Amino acid sequence: MKKKILYAAALCLTMFVSQGCQDYLEQVPLDAPATGQFFNNETEMNAALNAIYKSAYWNTGNTAYQSIMDGWTDIALLRAVELGEGNFDVFNAHSAAIWRLAYTTIQRSNTMLDGMAKGKDQVPAATYNRLEAEARVLRAWSYFYLTFMFGEAPLITKPLTPDEFYTQKRTPKAELIKFIYDELDAAANVLAWAPTQRGRVSKAVALGIKSRAALYNKEYALAASTAKQVIDGAGLDLNPNFGDLFTRVGQAPNAGKEIMWEILYSDADPNNTNWLPLGSISRAAGGQSGRFPQQRLVDMFEAKDGKRIDESAVYDPQNPRLNRDLRLKYTVAMPGDTISMNLATVVYDIYKPTTSFRNADGTWTTRANADYDNAFGPAKSGVGLLWAKYTQTNENAFQARVNFILMRYAEILLTYAEAKIELGELDASVINAINKVRRRAKQPEVPAAIQNDQNELRELIRRERVAELAKEGFRWFDIRRWEIADIVMPQQVMGIAKNPATMPPVPNFKKTAKHDLNSIPTYEGQESLRMVRENRFWYPKLMLLPVPQAERDINPGLTQNPDW
Repeated sequence: MKKKILYAAALCLTMFVSQGCQDYLEQVPLDAPATGQFFNNETEMNAALNAIYKSAYWNTGNTAYQSIMDGWTDIALLRAVELGEGNFDVFNAHSAAIWRLAYTTIQRSNTMLDGMAKGKDQVPAATYNRLEAEARVLRAWSYFYLTFMFGEAPLITKPLTPDEFYTQKRTPKAELIKFIYDELDAAANVLAWAPTQRGRVSKAVALGIKSRAALYNKEYALAASTAKQVIDGAGLDLNPNFGDLFTRVGQAPNAGKEIMWEILYSDADPNNTNWLPLGSISRAAGGQSGRFPQQRLVDMFEAKDGKRIDESAVYDPQNPRLNRDLRLKYTVAMPGDTISMNLATVVYDIYKPTTSFRNADGTWTTRANADYDNAFGPAKSGVGLLWAKYTQTNENAFQARVNFILMRYAEILLTYAEAKIELGELDASVINAINKVRRRAKQPEVPAAIQNDQNELRELIRRERVAELAKEGFRWFDIRRWEIADIVMPQQVMGIAKNPATMPPVPNFKKTAKHDLNSIPTYEGQESLRMVRENRFWYPKLMLLPVPQAERDINPGLTQNPDW
């Protein structure tokens, strides 16, 4: 009985319904599932759907979880040593949070989908079908993360009785993937290409999730054909200015309709703020930097001639900021850059105790530089680099409301191109998709000499995903599906030169053929010249996250991933 009461109380905390929790406990038998019995009209169904959207915006400290996932990989780091180090256990808070957040979204979706059937006759058919389809997309989205982060997870498609809750088993990955595809197909058949409101899912998003899942599952023909549906039918294009995608002002018009799905932050709610900028910006600009890029990310950006920096004639290791892919300056701030963050404009520097600040009248003043000496700043806690993406947003960082993008059209183009390359179908459509993304970055188009070379194109598209999508939550998955996690993760975290008068040489990208193919720089012999942090480790079990021990304590029938 105690477990049943706790379960019912937990449902009250996660359900958004029109009556109070006390009413719920009085009216619903404790041995029956919560069925969303109040969804009798469109208003109540919309309220339930809004609650699902709210739960699908997975936050940690007012920050989207996807935005910190690169910190668990080889291209970024978090101030606190966390998943990226490789030395964690089944009690890890992040794996527990992702599992819990996913199932909160799934539970709310199931409650709505079950309960709304009672009010079906009270709602226009088209509206009813759309609301149902959106809920199914959000449920599939949650299962996408569970599948590719945990491998297997209980497949729950209806509200559970307490007894069922404690007896769930993990469903094989293949069944979860089939469920994801089926749900997204069903939803795509109902939804319009464009969302009814910004922040809601659409047919394009449903198919985008499906193409992403197929790519991660190495079902390349399905990934390509699904992405092609979006390319041909959704009427989307790229924003002409890459940097605009990550500022509040730049996002507002959604030029080219590139932003397909985003976490919205509204002025209507004073507590609805995005602390992603606050947690990443310069200490000199008044921020609380605690998330940083690694040098490897910087070195994977091409030079302006379209060549990797170890092969470029225009790259100068003495001036690594110059002659680079323009996406670099919109992604990473390097010493010498003029940065505008938190309503302040400063020259970013980690080598001197003072730096230049621009005054309101356009003049400059020299003042104390917290990036140089703050214990939690980029010099003392990071490796000399700062994030520019999502931080140069012309907002007070403590009240930032720049939206976080969950899906955009550039990803669809890159998914299509990569899938076709893996299939060996190297036609003009592949080159056009890559060139579209590269032209926006002012990078040279794909050279004619490699347009029929699968390996060269594979190298290019993998490098392109890093340059285009860093800090957006893709790298953790990419290094696993490309089977390179075992060579990129066990390393000492590397940064910029300790002394700008002694710049390190160009790193080695050709330690092995696999390093070369994946554009992975290595830094043997440069450790004394660079800022460094912890050594990271890799074990095969890290291909998946562990099933949280707290969940297995509640339900001993849940199995664990190998070696955990």
